[in-house]
Amino acid sequence: MHFPKLTPLQSRFAASLTASLILVILYLSITHPQFAYASDADSVAHIDHNHPLSFELNPEEDVVGFILDENASEDEVYEETGRYEAEFAGLSRGIDGRAPPGVTALSNNDPKNLDISQGKSQSYVFPSSALWGSYAPTSTGLPSPVKARWLDTADGKDLLNLEEDLESDMAWNIRWGGNGPLDKRQDEDGNSSNSSRTVYITLNACLQPSATDSRNYDPPPQLQLFATNTSANEHPGPKVTTDNNQINATAYGGFAEITFNATSDVYISVVAPTNSSYSGIWNYDVAVSIDAPYHSVELWRPNLHLVDSDTYSALLITDNLTETASDSPIFQAWNRTAPPFVMFANNVNETKIRGLEHSYCGLKHNAEIAGIDDGQGADMVTSGMTLRGLGNKPKEQFYIQGLKGHSTYHGILAMQGNSTKEGAGVVGGGGKVWQTMNFTTMTDGNCQVIFNLSFCSEVAYAVPSNPKTYPNIGVLTELYDTHAASLFKNFSYSLQQTPCNTTSSAQYSLARDCDDCSRDYKTWLCAVTIPRCADFSSDLPFLQPRNVAQRFINGTSLSPSQRISNASSPSSYLSAIASSSATAIPGSALPSGSSLLSLPSSSPVSVPPSTLPGTSNSPFGYDWYAAVRAALYSVASNSSRNPLIDEMIQPGPYKEILPCEDLCYSIVQSCPASLGFGCPLRKKGLEVSYGMRNDRGVITCSYLGAAYYLNAAEARFGSVRNVVGIALIVMVFMGIWG
Repeated sequence: MHFPKLTPLQSRFAASLTASLILVILYLSITHPQFAYASDADSVAHIDHNHPLSFELNPEEDVVGFILDENASEDEVYEETGRYEAEFAGLSRGIDGRAPPGVTALSNNDPKNLDISQGKSQSYVFPSSALWGSYAPTSTGLPSPVKARWLDTADGKDLLNLEEDLESDMAWNIRWGGNGPLDKRQDEDGNSSNSSRTVYITLNACLQPSATDSRNYDPPPQLQLFATNTSANEHPGPKVTTDNNQINATAYGGFAEITFNATSDVYISVVAPTNSSYSGIWNYDVAVSIDAPYHSVELWRPNLHLVDSDTYSALLITDNLTETASDSPIFQAWNRTAPPFVMFANNVNETKIRGLEHSYCGLKHNAEIAGIDDGQGADMVTSGMTLRGLGNKPKEQFYIQGLKGHSTYHGILAMQGNSTKEGAGVVGGGGKVWQTMNFTTMTDGNCQVIFNLSFCSEVAYAVPSNPKTYPNIGVLTELYDTHAASLFKNFSYSLQQTPCNTTSSAQYSLARDCDDCSRDYKTWLCAVTIPRCADFSSDLPFLQPRNVAQRFINGTSLSPSQRISNASSPSSYLSAIASSSATAIPGSALPSGSSLLSLPSSSPVSVPPSTLPGTSNSPFGYDWYAAVRAALYSVASNSSRNPLIDEMIQPGPYKEILPCEDLCYSIVQSCPASLGFGCPLRKKGLEVSYGMRNDRGVITCSYLGAAYYLNAAEARFGSVRNVVGIALIVMVFMGIWG
């Protein structure tokens, strides 16, 4: 078969069309992985303006849905998939039931707090009069919903595929009960039918029994929550053997919820298990609401990230609270909002909150550090709003002091009530808890977290320190900040010599201008002059040893062999000079123009004359470049990159998380060539001066605004950039740009 011969114009069109199709396929496959998991699940729009964002798991379809935050306007509709709302048959709404003997009546959004002993049960009723009463008024609330970080902010519908991450059975057991789903009965709009209303029954354990054996670190068994909508079963529970349409949920981390559609009186029981390995009682809150869950928990994300820690303190930050532009009313409102969250922290070796980590009430009464009014250790937590970090969007930060060194802590973000009000009569008044995260403090004592700097405002991490020379954190912060500001001032004088505000033909670049140069230089300057500090005892491979010749702050010092082993020079050369007496490289032996002429004589890994290139004992033979590299590595290990640190702070040996290499490349690209900026080459000093980023959330190089596991958005946009790059390669290959 012969194909028709195409004209050059037709060939270009065919190639362009093919490349465009490839681009579309690559884009969809990378940015929308959920296409591979499409299901036949029904999707319904559901408006609920009374409660914070939470995830709902459809027990039949394993898909994730979203519920609107209490503060969203009534015309905001968020996509929700497969919300489970079971309906029971029962009495008509016109009949108001009274509490039977031994049953306590509950009101809307009005919790009951009771003690319960092992093996006992306590019964409640949510009467028809409360079920069909008025909804609670909408509170003022937050400026906008607190959205999940992985939402596509353009349309709010791009769900992350959680198929491998969600423990479906666990989520079902917590929220809807472990005895299987009931029939969903909704109208065509996805709402409860006119003959029923959705009720939210929630439980928070506040106290729990303790182990009788001090060697038992496991939490006691969890409370159980039972509910039914039939008057034939006024005391639902595990002893009910007949089919009375009851459902149950076993608490997880002290939290349980049952949600279903009811038509009349709702009967509820709380049951305490029996276990002889534990003694004492439970104390709990139980509440029912027709508006939204009175207590809530979000198990799928922590919404809290470690910025950095030192030996006795840590700095943490939330996700962005809005993705709107800085000139939008919502952005400005968040920027003026009082901190909406609180935080709990607990040493992982302290077991008191085990089994209560998803209960706001449990954390409030048992956490080692409760950053709430009158909470235990409340004075250890300082919080505030900040724009620092990813996207320069509003966030809340927490600074925790008084921690133990070389220890791991649970960090738990929470919300008091619905963030503006709490307690009885408030929708969501029982508080909300997010998933637990962990952070670890340092060991050596010569790194100190600093933040909220005036000039280097994006700096927030541990820096080299010495509690003896600079015991005041504020003074140490000011020292670093003013030094960087003075260096930038000198740079600005040089930049002023460049014609910035001129015609395009006279500008030094059509792609960058002086504002770009000033911004990128400031970013680089702050990262370089204020290095990110890590424990010298850490063995992470991307860390650069510094100051190995100085004494530790406790007065001890490294032996010569330890100094050599911590220098990053080539191992063959180190072994060759380990047993030699260290002297400075004599200038007369260096080639003209070598930068090694100024090497300090105190370098712990200097080159003995007998091993200089050109001598019979040299392991490098006549390779001057290898000798240069070895000496550069030696100087890098012996001193800090900022002389101010060694001269005034004197932190002793520490390790540095090197600045990211792209910071250096940015100033080379953005600034005039006349300023003479350049970056070191690989194997010629780059490795001891700069590090490389990774996309797994670990900070392997220092960049301003960094926080652990908060770069998912950057990684995602990176994948889009990769698609564009691949498409360009395809287009060039096919001759589109010929």
